[in-house]
Amino acid sequence: MKFFVIAFAACIVSAFAGITDEQRMKLKEYKTACIAETGVDEAVIDNVKNGNQVEFDDKMNCFSACMFKKVGIMRPDGTIDDEVARAKAPQDLPMDKVDQIIETCKAQVGKDNCETGGKIMSCLLKTKTGTILD
Repeated sequence: MKFFVIAFAACIVSAFAGITDEQRMKLKEYKTACIAETGVDEAVIDNVKNGNQVEFDDKMNCFSACMFKKVGIMRPDGTIDDEVARAKAPQDLPMDKVDQIIETCKAQVGKDNCETGGKIMSCLLKTKTGTILD
């Protein structure tokens, strides 16, 4: 269940010491694929990962959407799959908090899937939920 948080944000790396090595490797594969697909500069991802404020451009927005889709939280139409998000939530996060985060962040909708991905990522960063950028 810790995969949810990993798929959702970019702030608290230490919160995910409990993810499995297999999950960590899968996320690295997704990250590599999404960087190649979107052309985002890895330095921008590192800045976000390190908590530095960055302006989400089209590439970072698309990278965010790509990661959410690969994890299964974002559907092809850009909507969030609540059930998948809940299923991948960290076990130590109370379900009412999970639901609050999902409801708040899934309401962040852009003009396309990429912009929606960026808005959701920004929302999750504000909640300091986790990281996909490890």
